[in-house]
Amino acid sequence: MIIVRNILAFITDPKNTRMLLLGFIVVLCMLLLRQCQQTEAARTETARIDNNWKASLDTIENYVNDKGNAAAEIRALNLTLEEVKGELEFEKNKPPVTVIKTETVIQEKIVEVPVTVKDTIIGNFDSALSFTSKNEWGNSFREIGVTVPYTFSVDSTLFGDATIDLKQNIWLTASLIRDKKTKELFVNLETDYPGTTFNSAKGIMIDQSSSAFKDLQLQNRKTFGLGIHLGYGLGTNGASPYVGFGVHYSPKFLQW
Repeated sequence: MIIVRNILAFITDPKNTRMLLLGFIVVLCMLLLRQCQQTEAARTETARIDNNWKASLDTIENYVNDKGNAAAEIRALNLTLEEVKGELEFEKNKPPVTVIKTETVIQEKIVEVPVTVKDTIIGNFDSALSFTSKNEWGNSFREIGVTVPYTFSVDSTLFGDATIDLKQNIWLTASLIRDKKTKELFVNLETDYPGTTFNSAKGIMIDQSSSAFKDLQLQNRKTFGLGIHLGYGLGTNGASPYVGFGVHYSPKFLQW
């Protein structure tokens, strides 16, 4: 009873009105801030689930972009660390941030290639047909050379096994972007190599706001390190600012 009487006396004392009012305002602001954070977290999670639902139903769309390059687009997933463990295999405590997978098909026809005849001895053959073709498209190129040995006689022509030398450089970009208005995720693919079709693609962005991801980041942090220190403290000449370099220790329970 004495404790309750003292509390009531403190509350009803006019001298403490300003302090109590200030305390009430501080508590109210903290509650409002927490409510805003929870509301924003719920809104973000709802948007994430909606994005993943749309991505699960989406199919890849191939098109030719403004630069004349083959391109494709498909919605991407935004998964938590727990969800992605069933999708991907990764090194322990080192999850990826973004992942993009794609399958492409290249179909092309090489036409109007000059063929030459060479008097070249290849094994049991004394001649050969050969042709070469080289094309460049921006950052990509293809160089192909074919040699077909043969022997010609009055009665017949005998051909040997062809040798094909193929050298290719295929430029391809894969990017994962977020729409500024809808906040939805998309995978964009592009190549300047002609005849390319993107059959399938899958993009995953790891939700870095999840508690599991943050806990994993905390596990990977070091407790000891080297660094520059800036501060203000007591010395032989009294209190003064200082600059130093040395070893610091930061236990993980104090990190965030």
